[in-house]
Amino acid sequence: MTTEEIVQNYQVKLLKIIFKEIDSLMKKKEKADINAHKLAETSNTVNTSAYWKSVGNAEFYIKEMYEKLSALAEIDRLFHWSSRLHQEQLQFVSKYPKVMEKYRQSN
Repeated sequence: MTTEEIVQNYQVKLLKIIFKEIDSLMKKKEKADINAHKLAETSNTVNTSAYWKSVGNAEFYIKEMYEKLSALAEIDRLFHWSSRLHQEQLQFVSKYPKVMEKYRQSN
């Protein structure tokens, strides 16, 4: 079995995992942004380590999210899953509208 055949056989499972991870990263980034915004409301906390940690976390989540979106794009390039969303095996995608929106924006 080639790598491509293995990925093709398990693409739905891989897609589920990637979608779930992107959704989780989006939620974590949102929380980090909210936390950084709360800390930035007063000028005293902008230079604190908590503020910069929140900013760093948000940047990390963005980087990770785009890596996962890139993986989705590569699987789509190989197997065209995004044109088969009507199929029953890909119905789980409807649980992640924000992820699909982000995917469409990035591609």
